[in-house]
Amino acid sequence: MMQTNKNSRTFDIEQNQYKHLRTINTDNKLITKKFSITNEAVLFGILGGAGIAMFLIMGQLMVGSPIALKCLKFIALFGVLRYGIDALDTDKQNNYNFMSSLQFGLFVTIAIAGTLAIFNVILFWVFPDLAFDSFSTQIDSIRNLVLASRIFFIETLVFGVTITLIILQGLKTNL
Repeated sequence: MMQTNKNSRTFDIEQNQYKHLRTINTDNKLITKKFSITNEAVLFGILGGAGIAMFLIMGQLMVGSPIALKCLKFIALFGVLRYGIDALDTDKQNNYNFMSSLQFGLFVTIAIAGTLAIFNVILFWVFPDLAFDSFSTQIDSIRNLVLASRIFFIETLVFGVTITLIILQGLKTNL
């Protein structure tokens, strides 16, 4: 037969034995998952880049003007970056950190630019008429495709970083 002799010290140890494993929330704090800047930025970037690419394809089918599409691309880029930086700010519970937000915006912009360049190559192979042209090059060969995709990448990167800085400056003045 098993003897159950519990003194007060044993009872305290048994009561608190799971405290270090975080199974009991004694502080009554809400435990949220950490916002990983690189993982979330790449996710926002890929999804945002795919969304912007679909937006540009629909714009080419409906509007057809390359200058109007460039403006629409930057407006969509602004929306994706603003949404992502707001999500970062909300997750950090309005604890504004300029450097982490700038890093997030840079990663999102790189992912968007890469996604758009990859979509441009895929569009050229599947539907050559829908590939995104640059102002100076018409896509009619592989060489011009590579050149236009590089221009598209750099253009998106420059405007994305500029838009990120504008958004962060706007957030900084609100605090």
